[in-house]
Order: sequence, then structure tokens, then C-alpha cells
Amino acid sequence: MSNAHESRFLDAHHHDQGHDPTDWTPVIEQAFVERLLDVLASRDVRTWSQPVHELLAERLAVLEQQAATLVHNPMDVANVRFTALAVAAHEVLAPVLGGAEAASIVEDCLNGPLREQILTATRAVLDEADDPFAVLVATSKDREESYFGPSFRFEHALDDHHSYVLDVPGCLFHEALVALGHPELQPILCRFDLNWADAIDPRRHHVRFVRPVTFASATTCRMVFTREEHLPGSVVGTPTDTDSTHRSDARPESRSRPDRPNGSARAAAG
Repeated sequence: MSNAHESRFLDAHHHDQGHDPTDWTPVIEQAFVERLLDVLASRDVRTWSQPVHELLAERLAVLEQQAATLVHNPMDVANVRFTALAVAAHEVLAPVLGGAEAASIVEDCLNGPLREQILTATRAVLDEADDPFAVLVATSKDREESYFGPSFRFEHALDDHHSYVLDVPGCLFHEALVALGHPELQPILCRFDLNWADAIDPRRHHVRFVRPVTFASATTCRMVFTREEHLPGSVVGTPTDTDSTHRSDARPESRSRPDRPNGSARAAAG
């Protein structure tokens, strides 16, 4: 998918209240495959018996069948495919490049291509909002039903005017990784959330977001949104993005993304 196409898609969703993984997953997948082919071409790796994109498609079909018992609705189809895409790519790449290099490439292809557009779109939503905290919380709650559905389990440990704590004791992404035999890839999937979370500027939006734990390191995921006190007369800083490209060194964490599906492609639940 061209950058122009991606930008038009993200911009169209900026004003759209619909949150649907059946729309987002094909966008993510096409961007993933294009980045993967570019990366391999730049390294002049030619040791596969057939084109890598064909091997990827074949392996992806097998993995979807393997995880079929986890699928109960159209949202599950898309969310399981998102997970299987990472696994399929890793399984195609690892025998040739090794596990560590394969994981690094999968991370780049999954989390890199749409990052800048997602950051920009998420930041625009928060900048335009009268109450960024309220927008984040409302969108997170909406996506529980419209993007994730009943195959995920959500609990609101704290929900008041000042703070919102979302626990995710049941995550389809994690269950799919386990079913497909690659739970070690969990940090890669969890880091997709950084594409929107890094747009939150506490100085400007008066909100902080942290994920103290995810399925990458435990048996649950927790996301915390909390207001930051803003005293009248204090100076509001200009939003900054010290890293407009994907930060591969960021901590692995989950997914429950805020924002209208504008640019925040997928609010994962880690």
C-alpha cells in the first residue's frame, strides 16, 4: 500500500466513529508485506524456494486453520489473522535468518509502516478535544465491543473523573499466540499500542498513560489512564515526538487503544 493510500485511509477514519478490525487488518497486512519485501530486497536474501510473499500467504492460511477454534465472530477472524501474520512471517524467516533476526524483522514490519500516520492522527484527536482524558476513556470503552468483542475480557478496576484503570484478563491475541506455539512473540504484538500511546503528551493533554504489566510478562494486562493536574496559568508545552519512527527499545506492552479509528489503527489488548 502506498503512503498516499495509507494516509487517505487514516484521514477518512479520523472522522469516523466505526471501529472495525475487518477494515484495519487488511491495511496492516498490506503495509506489513510491502515492508517485508523491501527489507529482504535491501539485504539481497535469496535463499527461499519460492517468493517470500507466497510462502507467507501459504503459511498464514495454515495458521488460521490451526487457530480456527478461537474464532467466533468477524472481529475474531481479523484479530486472529493479525496475530497469525506475525507468526507466519517469523516461521518463514527464522529457518533462514535465525530466530532473533526474524523477530526483529517481524517487529519492524508490524509496528513500523503505519507508526507515523497513527501518531499524527491520534495527536490530532487529542489536540482537538476539550477533554483528552474523556476522549481516551470513551474510545477505549467503545472499542471493547466494536473492535475486540466477547473473545476478550475487560474489567474496569477504577473508573472515575481522575483515573481509569483497565484490566484485560482475557486476550485473544495472547490465546492465538499460545495456540500457534509462539508466545515469545507477545512483546511484538503488544508494542503495536505504542503507535498511538506515544502521541499522548502529558504537558499538552494533561493525561498520562502507562501499562505496568501485559501478557508479555504476566497472565494479564493492565492499562492506566490518569489525569495530570493542570493549574490555571501554567504554560502548555508544544507536543513533541522525539522518535517519529517505531521505538524498538520501548517496553513490551498491551493494546487497548484510544482514539477514533482515525489513525490509531488497532487498540490492542495485549
